[in-house]
Amino acid sequence: MTRMRFPSEALAELKKIDPETPVTLNFIRTLARSGKIPFVPIGKRRLLNFDALLEYLQNPPAEREPEEYGQIRRIR
Repeated sequence: MTRMRFPSEALAELKKIDPETPVTLNFIRTLARSGKIPFVPIGKRRLLNFDALLEYLQNPPAEREPEEYGQIRRIR
C-alpha cells in the first residue's frame, strides 16, 4: 500500500530517516504543486505519495541546460 502523507508529515518522516537532510517543507510543497510528485487534493491541503517523494529524491531528473542569451529562442 502506498504511504500517503501531508507535506509536514512527509518532512517529519524524512528527518527520521536522515536527520541532516537539507529538504524543506517549501521544497516538498513545490514538488507537489509542480506535479513532480503525485498528490491528492483534500480541501485546501495536499496528501502526497511519500514513496514517490523518496524516489524523486533518489533519482532527480536531469536539469535542462539554460538557453544562451542574445539568441532568438524557438517557440514550442
